[in-house]
Amino acid sequence: MAHANDVANVDISAVLSSIALEELLFSQTITVVRSTASVDQTLRVLAKHRILSAPVRSKSAESSLAALMIAEESDGSGGNCGNCGNGGSGSGGDKNQDAGSGVVPESPVTPSGKLSGFIDIRDVLSSFLKELDLSQIQDAKMLRKMRILEEKGQEFACKSVESLKSLGSDGSFYNLDEAKSTNLLDIICDGFLNTDNKKNIGDVSRKRHVFHRLALVDGGGELCHIVSQSDVIKFIYEHLDEFGTIGGCSAEELGFVRGEAYVVKVPPETPAIDAMVLMEERDISAVAVVNSGGEIIGNFSISELRNIMSEHFGSLALPVGEFLALEHGTEYAGYAATKDKDVSGTSPKPSESGFKFAQDREMRQKSKSAPGHEVGQQLITCEQGTTLRAIMDKIVRHRLHRLYVCTDEMIPVGVITLTDLLRKFANHSCGWGGRSSAPSPSK
Repeated sequence: MAHANDVANVDISAVLSSIALEELLFSQTITVVRSTASVDQTLRVLAKHRILSAPVRSKSAESSLAALMIAEESDGSGGNCGNCGNGGSGSGGDKNQDAGSGVVPESPVTPSGKLSGFIDIRDVLSSFLKELDLSQIQDAKMLRKMRILEEKGQEFACKSVESLKSLGSDGSFYNLDEAKSTNLLDIICDGFLNTDNKKNIGDVSRKRHVFHRLALVDGGGELCHIVSQSDVIKFIYEHLDEFGTIGGCSAEELGFVRGEAYVVKVPPETPAIDAMVLMEERDISAVAVVNSGGEIIGNFSISELRNIMSEHFGSLALPVGEFLALEHGTEYAGYAATKDKDVSGTSPKPSESGFKFAQDREMRQKSKSAPGHEVGQQLITCEQGTTLRAIMDKIVRHRLHRLYVCTDEMIPVGVITLTDLLRKFANHSCGWGGRSSAPSPSK
């Protein structure tokens, strides 16, 4: 097995520098949201096209905005996964959609106005949290909490995108002609990882530690392409043989195993809204869901909230285990374990001290055969000895935003995000001093 430092046979910097960004570009259609669109309209557009984000056009640009639809990160695939085919997302409905709906209908490309940045699910949910009086719901019973969230959600749904309190800047912008002469090394180091060197436009109220996408704009201000972190990871994986022996290094050798305490996690009974608050406080996009034995049973992330609508905000009062199960069309298996199946038998009842241990034993047995079973997820993980090639294969093949590193007992001891992978290649290449030891805010 190769060692992480044994990359002398290939200059990774030279390989990345030899790859032109143009090699990653492909024909796309792009969904653009108007700055005057309401939160409700925006959420429905994102859910319809199964995307996490979209560029935003300022009000002055609405009358002349060209209609394109974005092939952005859908289920972690990047590229054209969720929006291609049959005129974009398979819907074809945008061609006749009214302009007031918040997404521009399809039309030939015409001169367009000012881009004001990107809007993503994380911006929306972060802004919703800022609208709440968290002390009001902190100790409230679940039904009371649900009513409060529903009422606040209805009010919040009417707000416009441009009025959000947490409007992010999760995207950089490049001139198309300049980008065509830009190499992959520069894109990774300056386009994604170094936000201080950002080419962002528009007013934002949230500073990002990394960018997850970059937009290419032509001389007329028209948005032509979106390149995501997923696109870059997929390209590198498909050409990994060119990067020498690094593909044979294990997760542990690459520094991805950081210990159980490193992984941010919550128990399944944690209200989903509390998990969101924790993610906001830690500036991350996901938390692991673990049972009382510390074994991972699910992943609660921004991606899991891609289909949330304004009328669904009340469901954030549910325990995160149940929320995930409902999202995946099943029943939380932890509840099944709490049912007293044989009253006359020897199984401990919920009121008895041995019940929790028996419940977790049943859940452990299931998780070993099907990680994520309890919450209806297909939870893909890796081991400490898994090679980088196998890690990237799992991420690309399953279109993931992150991969948990687990012990044989399914205890998470690390999490590998797309940003972590880009940093690994960047640290071998451009000497960029990133936050390599900190959790990535990646999807």
